[in-house]
Amino acid sequence: MGKWAGGKSNPNMVRLEGIIPAIVSADTWKRVQKRMKDNRKINAANSAKAEYMLSGLIECGQCGGTYTGRTSTNGKGYKTQYYVCGNKYRNHTCDAKNINADEIETAVVAQLKNYLMNSDFEIIADVALRAYESSKKNHAEERKELAALKTKLANGIEAVLSGMKFPELEEEITNIRLRIAELEQIISTVRDRPITREEIVAQLKKDAKNIDSFDIKRLIKSYVTKIYATDNEIIVSGGVHLKSCGRRI
Repeated sequence: MGKWAGGKSNPNMVRLEGIIPAIVSADTWKRVQKRMKDNRKINAANSAKAEYMLSGLIECGQCGGTYTGRTSTNGKGYKTQYYVCGNKYRNHTCDAKNINADEIETAVVAQLKNYLMNSDFEIIADVALRAYESSKKNHAEERKELAALKTKLANGIEAVLSGMKFPELEEEITNIRLRIAELEQIISTVRDRPITREEIVAQLKKDAKNIDSFDIKRLIKSYVTKIYATDNEIIVSGGVHLKSCGRRI
């Protein structure tokens, strides 16, 4: 009409419907638009519920708190997933560094794959069976050792928080954490029926063979029992698929 609408509808515009042949029918067009709208809603819902594979497994090496997954968005809309110490996030009593979710999840998956592809399943089965036999007992000695170690751990963490920075102390705390994980695994192991050496080996071989096609989150929950995080290192503590023993991997 010889007029510039300036981004707004021109009231003098002449609209001629159906002049250009449609590529698809009007019905198909409507159904596609509805599907696209529904997909946008689904994608928005999924992105709002970010999944963190290591939730509940990472323990802060500085204060003993449990890391929780969070997502941050910068000014351009880019999202970053990370894990943050729960005590740091909730009450600001810890200054441990945040951990990039992609980096630590990739590292843990790589360790898990290496564990399954290169471990001696016969040896693991023997360890698992010994742990199972031990689980049928009262665990009086294990419980006593566990209580003593938890006290030592609490004292060590308090010393670190008070400003004591010694490599020997940090190494001892790490060793205590690993032993605690082993004892907790032994004490908590309960099965409705006995397990056999053949069952353990068969399960390990099955998971190793299908490591890339299996649900990796399920494998992590099955094998990894605890992840200890400090500013300098990440230590993964785990056990066999049947969760019968604690084992550093």
